[in-house]
Amino acid sequence: MESGTSLERMVFFSDAVFAIALTLLALDLKLPENIAAAQLDGALIGALPELFAYALSFVIIAKTWLSHHSDFALIRHFNPTLAWLNLALLFFIAMLPAPTSVLSEYGDDPTPWPSILYAANIAAIYLLMAVIWSYARHAKLMDPGMAAHVHRRVFSARMAVPMVFLLSIPASFALNAYTPLIWLLLLPASWVSRWMSARSHRMAATEVDG
Repeated sequence: MESGTSLERMVFFSDAVFAIALTLLALDLKLPENIAAAQLDGALIGALPELFAYALSFVIIAKTWLSHHSDFALIRHFNPTLAWLNLALLFFIAMLPAPTSVLSEYGDDPTPWPSILYAANIAAIYLLMAVIWSYARHAKLMDPGMAAHVHRRVFSARMAVPMVFLLSIPASFALNAYTPLIWLLLLPASWVSRWMSARSHRMAATEVDG
């Protein structure tokens, strides 16, 4: 089978898994049956943790899909190792609705495990995205015209996310239900990653000009 055909089939299969995972996330968005009209406001407020978990996981899966799409626009060749790495990524994408459900159901309880399960799943997703990106370049599966600073920028951005979630795992034993507050560090971490990448590129360009 030709490399291009195999790569396209892998990407199409990946798109289907992403779509199914997004659909499964919504299954927990439901109110108890037979709610009286007077109790509806309270039920909607009580459903906010489920809505938060759904929204967070939806954004993560959507951003991962966009990154996956961008990566495979630059990956031009296929090999079995790339396929297995991609399947490992899809394993954790397909699993994400489960820890999302646990987080929405038990995230308010004084236990660290819902946050730990969720953080470990997200960290695994982004670590595998970084591994796929680096492996594709190392194995010469990518577009040879891609600049080295682009590779470094993308790799740094990929690593910023799992570092925040992995940091939250030991912290969760002290923070318990407040662990998701640490995940807000994703915003400055992403900014710092982009700044360091841009700075490294400017320094490299200055050295070449000099």
